[in-house]
Amino acid sequence: MSMMLEHWNDDKMDALDAKVDGLDRRIDGLDRRVDSLDRRMGRGFERVDDRFDRMQWTMIQCSAVIIAALIGLIATQL
Repeated sequence: MSMMLEHWNDDKMDALDAKVDGLDRRIDGLDRRVDSLDRRMGRGFERVDDRFDRMQWTMIQCSAVIIAALIGLIATQL
């Protein structure tokens, strides 16, 4: 009886080992997909950062023009 139980346990362990190996392969595939997605998102965020930098520079330029115009308006009214 104990030999039969031992054989049954070995078969169960082998089946479990095969399932775990399958999960490892699936996880490795998922890791590659996540890494690919991470690289694509990084490139997208770089483009967004560039756009925000240009928008900030444009706002600074517009503010400088408005301040200069106000100073000119005040100077001409005195």
